[in-house]
Amino acid sequence: MVTFENIKPLKAAQLIARRIRDAVISGELTVGDRLPPERELIKQFGYSRAAVREGLRLLEADGLVAMQAGRNGGAVVSSPDTDRLAPTLDMILRLRRTTIHDVHEAQRLIEPLVIALVVERATPGDLARVRQTIDMIERDPANAETVRTQSNLFHTLLAEAAHNDVVAIVANLIRQVVIHMGYRGGKAEALSIARIHRRILDAIEAGDVAAATRRALRHLDASEGVLSASDKRTARARRGSVHSTEDASGAPGRTKRRIGRVPDASVSKSASLRFLPGRPRS
Repeated sequence: MVTFENIKPLKAAQLIARRIRDAVISGELTVGDRLPPERELIKQFGYSRAAVREGLRLLEADGLVAMQAGRNGGAVVSSPDTDRLAPTLDMILRLRRTTIHDVHEAQRLIEPLVIALVVERATPGDLARVRQTIDMIERDPANAETVRTQSNLFHTLLAEAAHNDVVAIVANLIRQVVIHMGYRGGKAEALSIARIHRRILDAIEAGDVAAATRRALRHLDASEGVLSASDKRTARARRGSVHSTEDASGAPGRTKRRIGRVPDASVSKSASLRFLPGRPRS
């Protein structure tokens, strides 16, 4: 005989977050819309200020709203970015002891599909934006941050040029996992990356799917070797760091973790929307 446990009702904040989330999904609210002021939300929902603020914090954590400060500030509907999913996926893969080879294999499976769609669907504007990332690397190859950012943006924009949201999201999630594995190259490596990116893009603009795919897969193969070597160096460095921070008794020292940046959201317009009260206030 099946026994069911008591179901606890959702907290007020969860109900508020769910109602606003449903409004976004249904189209009542769109990206850039400003939610009513806090005072109005309290009145509409029939919950306390604390519950409304907690509900907005839940939505902010999901990337569905951005809180803006100032006299005309408040909650604005934003679009969650795949960057928010990447750390979670990265952690899951690491806990499962996923190898760089596994990630590389997934990239090899999806890359030909991306390129075929890009050749078929990309607009001149799409390809112009992709080419700008190459130009920026070539202008400042010694700037590691620029090279990292623009190299990643090349692949991100290429996936978006496929004009298939599912393909673009999956491709970019895999790409973000690769970035989290960490790699820091020098000027020569930067120019090499720009050169192969340009050759891939040239083939795409020529409509040569076979050549673009071949060059992209070679690029992935080379990247796997570099990442594997970098991963081994990082592992050795971490082991050395643990040994160097041990105290006289042999107790290991503490290590710090980096926290990812939350992307900003843009605001385009205000919204006029009313929410049905959750319950009368006591």
